[in-house]
Amino acid sequence: MNHVELIQRQAEQVFGNKSKADTWLTRPKTAFGGSTPLELAQTEEGYELVKSELEKLSHGLAS
Repeated sequence: MNHVELIQRQAEQVFGNKSKADTWLTRPKTAFGGSTPLELAQTEEGYELVKSELEKLSHGLAS
C-alpha cells in the first residue's frame, strides 16, 4: 500500500466515511502551505505531515 492509500484509509477512519475524508483530503489547507493533503502525501515528508495532522484530528487537537 502506498502513502496516498494509507492516508486515504486513515482519513476515512478519522472522519467516519469516505465522502468526508475525500473532502478533507482534496481541499487546500493553510497548515500545508495551500497544498492539499493528497498532494503532500506524494512525498515521505509530506506523508508524515498529513499523518500527524490526522492523528491530531482524531484526538481533537487539530491546528
